[in-house]
Amino acid sequence: MDDMSEYKELYAEESSEHLQSMNDALLSLENEPENSEHINVMFRAAHTLKGMSATMGYTNIAELTHAMENLMDRVRSNEIKLDNNTIDILFEGLDTLEKMAEEPEDHSKFDITSLLESLSSKANQESNIESSTENQPDANQECQETNEENDINIQIVQDGGTSTFKITITLHESCILKSARSAVAMRNISELGTIIETEPSVEDIENEKFDFEFKLVVSTKEEANKLEEAVNKVSEVKKVEVKPLVTDLSETQQQDDNKNNSKSGNTRAAVKNVQSVRVGIERLDSLMNLVEELVICKIRLLQLANKHKFEVLDDVLTGLNRVSNDLQEEVMSVRLVPIETIFNRFPRMVRDLAKKEDKEINLVLEGGDIELDRTVLDEVGDPLVHILRNCVDHGIETMDARKQKGKNPKGVIKLTAMREKNHVVIIIKDDGKGMDPDKLKESVVKKNLITEEEASKLTDTEAVNLCFMAGFSTNDKITDVSGRGVGLDVVKTKIGSLGGSVELNSVFGEGTEITLTLPLTIAITQSLMVKVSEETYAIPITNVVRDMVVKKEHIKTIKGEEVVLARGEVLPIVKLNTIFGNNGNGNGNTPEDDIIVVIVEANGSHVGLVVDQLIGQQEVIIKNFDNRFLKQVKGFAGATILGDGNVALIIDVGTIL
Repeated sequence: MDDMSEYKELYAEESSEHLQSMNDALLSLENEPENSEHINVMFRAAHTLKGMSATMGYTNIAELTHAMENLMDRVRSNEIKLDNNTIDILFEGLDTLEKMAEEPEDHSKFDITSLLESLSSKANQESNIESSTENQPDANQECQETNEENDINIQIVQDGGTSTFKITITLHESCILKSARSAVAMRNISELGTIIETEPSVEDIENEKFDFEFKLVVSTKEEANKLEEAVNKVSEVKKVEVKPLVTDLSETQQQDDNKNNSKSGNTRAAVKNVQSVRVGIERLDSLMNLVEELVICKIRLLQLANKHKFEVLDDVLTGLNRVSNDLQEEVMSVRLVPIETIFNRFPRMVRDLAKKEDKEINLVLEGGDIELDRTVLDEVGDPLVHILRNCVDHGIETMDARKQKGKNPKGVIKLTAMREKNHVVIIIKDDGKGMDPDKLKESVVKKNLITEEEASKLTDTEAVNLCFMAGFSTNDKITDVSGRGVGLDVVKTKIGSLGGSVELNSVFGEGTEITLTLPLTIAITQSLMVKVSEETYAIPITNVVRDMVVKKEHIKTIKGEEVVLARGEVLPIVKLNTIFGNNGNGNGNTPEDDIIVVIVEANGSHVGLVVDQLIGQQEVIIKNFDNRFLKQVKGFAGATILGDGNVALIIDVGTIL
């Protein structure tokens, strides 16, 4: 156990999970101070983190966690009252732990002396709970006792919906951090029910005085499979057995019943053993690259078979196509991550910003189970931070201002994720003051972003969308939250680079709503392949509305721009050969007086792209540009390799428009 280097990465991952659990519990506790379950969740996470840190030799983290644990224990025992000062101290401890966990081996970098003194002073203060509470025990108090030595609540629940299970957990023989693994397993189980008994004792488990197997007796309303899933989330668990304990049968009768049920194949205790393994994102990226190469080879084979009429290969290619598609879907599904992984960081951020600005804000999160590709998820975090900070700073009014308007003093920001076909839609909505179109026009003119004459011609909708301009800000005073003109323009650029779109709606005096539409993945996408002159380009099918052929004489010019009337809509057209500097003839394989137009949509606008030839729809692999060399290339979202080995550029419709 001298060399713990191989466990550092594992410690980083699991400590992050426990810190997030503590953060969530403390936020909930601030809103519901009477709910003891929140302090229990936080206490268990802190207890596990302390054990892990001590095992790894990170004594400073273990010492700080222990001090926080002492304070939480007194709150949990109703010895001291949870007030704002106590919550602030715990938040300060949590923030310090997060910083220390990033560099756990650097003991000298963090001076926690004063923080330890604050925690100790708060934990050792005299009880501030009114004595009258001692004479008013809870109705279930007689059925509950606390094992203070082992930090486990022992409770026997008598309602009919509760079952009792005996769980046998076996760790892998190679497991070194047995106490940490067992603590995490017990934490997961205690979130689903109450641990009545352990074998061996909790103290022996914490001190690793057991081989590789320990047992729990649990009272819960959950099914056996839920308990098993909770344990299997823990690394290095080899085997889990969950058996029901039936109180009205003797042990012999239970064994006989189990034997009979086993013979009939209906053993109540039988639980499917599911194993899981941690896989680094780098290996998933490598696997995705191999799948991408396979898709390119498949497309090449299909093209060759069609060109040379190799009918004998039809069945083989059909099978290859099916298998490659299934493999692609499986790999992509493995890369999908619940969006709650980034949603979880926002409650604390909003809480701190609101407190700094003396506002009360309730952040509502919905749809956290919606999944996105890990690559997309990593990129969308910063845009959401920008939007939420704007909601707090610009959107939600102060409590006095809201009262004067007849609103609830506590503002609401709602963050919702939902799945729509091959996209994920994220909606950020607040019930704040909304955007004043006149003030927005005045601001952009003052900053010389547009002229006063141009501003006067803007509609209210166009004025609201001015906030997407680079350098735009309505704050004259620069703060650490806003005022530097960096924000929504970054959001639009980032979301556009992911192949998504941003839509803004605001009603002055009522609130603002921003809708982000994102692709599930940016690795493989369906595209419409077109030719402009001799070059092949891909247009993401998500941007394509339809294609059409128009006569040259039907193209008109309005205010210097070419337009065409399509289904009653005046449609601006853009000739790609002009933008790309190609000498396309504008008609390809159509009659000379006909023009092929691909109607695309971005940010709610429709535009016709003039191309020379339509090749057809095709699955393409997106290869991003290297920003070190192609940073200044505009109008393209990346490139793809065609079946014949040539490279085709993928058009970024949003930038083109």
